[in-house]
Amino acid sequence: MGIFDKLKGGKKDKVFEDELMDTQSELIALTLNMVGKAADKIFAYCSIEAKSQMFNVFFELDGKIKTLNEMGTVPSCAMELLRTGTHGLDKIKEICAKYNYPTPTEIKMIYDVKTKKFNVAYQYKEICSAKTNISAGEVFMNWITAKKNEST
Repeated sequence: MGIFDKLKGGKKDKVFEDELMDTQSELIALTLNMVGKAADKIFAYCSIEAKSQMFNVFFELDGKIKTLNEMGTVPSCAMELLRTGTHGLDKIKEICAKYNYPTPTEIKMIYDVKTKKFNVAYQYKEICSAKTNISAGEVFMNWITAKKNEST
């Protein structure tokens, strides 16, 4: 069940939804600024677990899946993007706490640059921990692999 499915309606919920969407849009805009319009789609992965956080991105360009490094991004700029994106996850946690909603443990965002269509999926169960024995990096790499398999 997604976070928007948990909303009960009313002004408080609309403000929450707007603030959350604004922050997610900022993360996509940050990424779009990094690669310009070189990408056809942007895939952003957010992991917000109890003991760790991670933000990372990959792209679709001309039907091929490409990582940030494969997009020819200057390494220092790529690191700044990932650092700033990870700090953006703190803002998501603050928004959820402010409105007394659960913080998603995982957010997968897909933005189609040409159509401006935005899709987002949320998870709330523990995904990356010692208990599950999987890291956020592994989940991210698995998502890249799945998308590569879809595009071939």
